[in-house]
Amino acid sequence: MKIRPYQKADKANCLDIFSSNCPLYFDTAEYDLFSKWLDHQGGQTGYESPTYQDAEKDAYYVLENKNSVLIACGGFYIVKNMPEARMAWGMVHAAFHAQSFGSTLYQYRKDVIKETWPQHKITLGTSQHTFKFYEKMGLKLINTIPAGYGPDLDQYNMEENQNK
Repeated sequence: MKIRPYQKADKANCLDIFSSNCPLYFDTAEYDLFSKWLDHQGGQTGYESPTYQDAEKDAYYVLENKNSVLIACGGFYIVKNMPEARMAWGMVHAAFHAQSFGSTLYQYRKDVIKETWPQHKITLGTSQHTFKFYEKMGLKLINTIPAGYGPDLDQYNMEENQNK
């Protein structure tokens, strides 16, 4: 298994991963937002997030399995003027769920954040279908927004559990 920074040539594979998780984990209406996020990654000069107005920096990674097949992707962004790093667009291709790839990618991103921004709290938004996974990763539920991501996807806002 290998985790590396996203490259523009990875876009089609990342969009395929996204589509494999629709409609259970992502609302199809988010496809264009995710596509813009991918277009923005890598090599830009200056900084302006196409998706998050409160971001001052972001990063995105892909995970390849032992056969060099790209099967997961995920990133984060640093919130402007706050000690907060927000996980963003983390997903594993549906054919590879429940094989520890999501845990590995989450831990990698967490390690990058803690190495560069050790004072930042990790936060994220997820749905009712995946919040238990993030609880296992050490995050706690802060609040929920019914239909926050779409008609059948509630938004579960979570943050790093400082007591763990």
